[in-house]
Amino acid sequence: MAEELRTTKAIVDCLDCGAEITLLGKIRVGQPVTCSECGTTLEVIGLEPVELDWIYDEPEYDDQEEDW
Repeated sequence: MAEELRTTKAIVDCLDCGAEITLLGKIRVGQPVTCSECGTTLEVIGLEPVELDWIYDEPEYDDQEEDW
């Protein structure tokens, strides 16, 4: 079973500006992280090692077809 929670200290780089982001305590996959330098919001996608990615807003698709 994949590990979903890790208690530790991790230092990762912001994907936008490269600033160091320090994560303390319980780190979990899906956890949002905001860079204090540029304000970009990222999310934790991996724990070994701790890895970040941009948060993507999934487009909402309506099940109904549009009339043209």
